[in-house]
Amino acid sequence: MKRKVLLVLVFAVSMVLAACGSSSTSLVQTEQSGNSQKEASASTEKKLRIAYVPGMTIDPFYISMKFGAEEMAKKLGVELIWTGSPEWDYAKQSPIVDSLVAEKVDAIIITPTDEKAMVAPLKRAKQAGIPVFTVDTNVSDDSVYVANVTADNVQGGMLGADTLAKLIGESGKVLVIGTKPGITTGDEREKGFKEQIKKYPNIQIIATEYTDDQIAVSAKKTADVLLAHPDLAGIFVGSGLSGTGVAQTLRVQNLQNKVKLISYDAGPDQVKALKAGEMQALISQKPLEEARSVMQMAVDYIQGKKDMKKLTVLENVSVTVENVDKPEVQQWLYRSE
Repeated sequence: MKRKVLLVLVFAVSMVLAACGSSSTSLVQTEQSGNSQKEASASTEKKLRIAYVPGMTIDPFYISMKFGAEEMAKKLGVELIWTGSPEWDYAKQSPIVDSLVAEKVDAIIITPTDEKAMVAPLKRAKQAGIPVFTVDTNVSDDSVYVANVTADNVQGGMLGADTLAKLIGESGKVLVIGTKPGITTGDEREKGFKEQIKKYPNIQIIATEYTDDQIAVSAKKTADVLLAHPDLAGIFVGSGLSGTGVAQTLRVQNLQNKVKLISYDAGPDQVKALKAGEMQALISQKPLEEARSVMQMAVDYIQGKKDMKKLTVLENVSVTVENVDKPEVQQWLYRSE
């Protein structure tokens, strides 16, 4: 009898131990399975892919924007797709947008190269469910983009007019050089300059030339105007590369001290010309800050913030020989690779 009881007890203890072992093994397996699923989920989680299409890839203004965009992409943990054309050409920019739509990027940030021609490709992006943000320039249809970040271009043109008027004693003939009609930033700078220059009745605008922001074209058109108007007193230029071309012609003809030059943008070539006395002032935008702002907006929007401010306008900075080396101005000078 005692032997039977003993055997029963031994059997019961064995069963309990076996059950505990099985339970522990099951728990370990469950935990391992759960960890594997978490790891698999983390590995398949993708970064947001944000495409940034500049107006042109070779201009120091847009190169500076690239630095700002890369800085924010790293900070926000997103993948930046920087792609564009070296030329300011909507015929080349449009297929770039279409290819990004086909890639199904999470957002498109773009500097439209034509306010009307770029509406259609941006509308296709919106219809594909891809939010569009415009930066620097803009398009005529505000329904195709979420928000725009830009500089106060009208104010910049007005600032250029007042500066040039002061330099030429509020009297004389002046030339206006722009990129091409139909670019919102250029149109606004030209508008601001021409409206403000009316305050000076003794100043006459003798011509408005467009150069596609090409250095060689700007140099030649300046030479042609000088041939027809040797008494030209001043020139206002609405873009950096065009300003470089104008400065070249004035230097070749030894007119840099006679014809006063105000140029938009503060790239390395413009700053060098300013310090050499070949330009008298620069109107600098804030490309780094524009890029930072629009990148943050794009990420916020994708992550659910829909009450987005439609227009963000940043002030321009006047750069002269007197302030060009000051830290508060240095931070806004354009960078190049």
